[in-house]
Amino acid sequence: MPRISFQDVINQLDHVDDPDVLEKVKGNLPLRLALDMSRPVNWRGTGIRPEAILAVATESGIPVAWVPPPSILRMLVSAVPEDRMVILRAHTADVVAQCDELLEECRDGWLHDDRVLVGRAIYAFKAGHHEAAMALAVAVGEPLALWASQERLRIFDSEAEKLAWEKQHKVGKYDLARIELAAVGTGQQRKRVEVLRHALIAPIPKFFTPFHARPGEVIPDTVSRHVTVHRPTVAHLTHDNALLAIMLCISILREMQASREEIRDEEDLAYWLAQE
Repeated sequence: MPRISFQDVINQLDHVDDPDVLEKVKGNLPLRLALDMSRPVNWRGTGIRPEAILAVATESGIPVAWVPPPSILRMLVSAVPEDRMVILRAHTADVVAQCDELLEECRDGWLHDDRVLVGRAIYAFKAGHHEAAMALAVAVGEPLALWASQERLRIFDSEAEKLAWEKQHKVGKYDLARIELAAVGTGQQRKRVEVLRHALIAPIPKFFTPFHARPGEVIPDTVSRHVTVHRPTVAHLTHDNALLAIMLCISILREMQASREEIRDEEDLAYWLAQE
């Protein structure tokens, strides 16, 4: 294996969104590593700007990491917001087929219960029982979304910055994703290596849109954990919202599988280094 530096990888971040990146990575290890650390698999080779993809998630609450397939992702980006669910509905079979494939890849023992339950939600959805599918997917999706919302690592420049961060994070658990998204910024403010994390958590604030089941309170129009738990209605437990809930589960669950694989790789490397 050729010797490369971390700077070699960073230098390749300018090319991870090139439409021919999948061809370019052949024989280019720094670019391969840069792609793996910065872009969800379903974005690679689409040539779409990250900001355009992330807008689909933040505006419409549609998961964009790992799901949907690249061809459908392109259509969602090109569509106006009010047409995005129309596109997902028209391509439900393709989205669900991809969800099945990704679920098969989630083989880590830690994910067993989630994998089984999400699989059963998909089964119910295919059978036409979208109310049952959504209720189960939302129940499983809540802890998955909370896992994704937790910050993994943060380096502070001062004690004052650390105290300010701790004060800001003394909020309800359902607000963590919103705070994280604000922290990574948008456009030029967002660090290039933070795009993947942004993609994963971008639909979560809508999933946790505040709702207290008060008389006359407007029910969110997209899949909502709080509505599903506190005031489930036929109007809310729909085919579209069930599909979104399943997609959110798959998106986060597949990222958890990738995280577990990375941990195991690091453990294996530490073991072999200790043998030398």
